[in-house]
Amino acid sequence: MAIRLSQACVTDIPAIYRGEESYIRCWEPEHEITWRLQLERHLTRWVENFERLTIALMGDDFAGYSLWAPYQNHAELSTIHVVAEHRRSGVGMALLEAYALDAAAQGFTQLRLSVRPENPAKFMYQKAGFLHTGTEAHGYLRYERHA
Repeated sequence: MAIRLSQACVTDIPAIYRGEESYIRCWEPEHEITWRLQLERHLTRWVENFERLTIALMGDDFAGYSLWAPYQNHAELSTIHVVAEHRRSGVGMALLEAYALDAAAQGFTQLRLSVRPENPAKFMYQKAGFLHTGTEAHGYLRYERHA
């Protein structure tokens, strides 16, 4: 089944919310309460960067999304998520490459993202050419790549 990428629309927000909630429950359950208390901040980031919010569809199924934002002199991947039943089907890589192409088209030459050390997505980032450049204060691994 082919992956289709498109600009998110407002009706995608509930699916994105569910994806973010799923991530926090799976990888950072100790932060769920804080995440919920900061929900307005998350929604604001989604809205302020809405033109950088990409969704993936497999057939008619919502398969995932990614969001990036400009930060100082680089493009930062804020979030990427693939719905469980569509993992390992190329959706994550398609979203990652769409981020890189979009950021390059907007003039960014440096791409960055952060990931928890135990998150297997780090292997996808490495396969896509992202290099581990350090560890952030809160324990996330930082990866970078030229666009």
